[in-house]
Amino acid sequence: MMPALAMLLASLLFASSNVGTKIALADLAIVEVVSGRFLFAAAVLWAMVLLTRQPVAWKEARRPLLMGLLDPGLVSLFVVGGLHLTSAVNVAVFWALMPLFTSIAARLVLGEKINNLVILGALVAVTGAIILAIANRDAGEGNLFGDFLAICGVLCAVGTSLLGRRVAQTQGRPIVTTAWQMTMALGVNGAVLIVLQQPDETVARLQEGPILLLAYLGMVAMAGPFFLMNYALRHLPVGRMALFASLVGPLSLPMAAIILGETIQLWEVAAIAIVMVGVAIPSLVSRELEA
Repeated sequence: MMPALAMLLASLLFASSNVGTKIALADLAIVEVVSGRFLFAAAVLWAMVLLTRQPVAWKEARRPLLMGLLDPGLVSLFVVGGLHLTSAVNVAVFWALMPLFTSIAARLVLGEKINNLVILGALVAVTGAIILAIANRDAGEGNLFGDFLAICGVLCAVGTSLLGRRVAQTQGRPIVTTAWQMTMALGVNGAVLIVLQQPDETVARLQEGPILLLAYLGMVAMAGPFFLMNYALRHLPVGRMALFASLVGPLSLPMAAIILGETIQLWEVAAIAIVMVGVAIPSLVSRELEA
């Protein structure tokens, strides 16, 4: 129960990150938003490592650093670039494809059994996500290249999930793992920031930009869900955990409507219900079988 609740909260935080990032992009460049989030995230996580006196071993950092390179490092560049071009709902919806990709990859790479209930739930969730994407496109809020960038981000996230499962099983300590991830992501995106923009210009823009929003995006909406995911990976198969990614789109929709003013249609409401059913299928059917 606790791992499932952790993933539900992670999905909610990811949804708020999509909307918050869209707002931040109105005042800051893409690499400034991404790097600012990681700076706050890495700072709060390493502070937690020190306060809790977690053991840190450099020899155990290789896989977490690789995880950070893929997700959130490259994923953030792809997703934030996608958000700059397409709608927040479209970006979130493509994460509903992650359960199918992850279940297949987990079978091929980790040898995990493909749970038929998870596949059924994923197919239902993807159906709802497709309906949601079509409805959103008809409202004129989509962009093909932005959608492509979002899909690239999903594929990088799948790779991180596979690595994360191994790390969670062998090393534990999700706070340390997440701190390494955010540090690598900060290094990657910080290097991109330096190449694309003068540091003094960035400092001036950050002073005038939504600094509190960046703090929330980094310390809560970025560090929080990755910590929760690394915790859940110790207890849930990769395919089952990835199913919760389908919730990001539906959870983003009401936030995008209220905060960003994006439209909500009847088809979108129906699609949300379908996605929610798909995510719930493995838990509900398993309980009935056990009873």
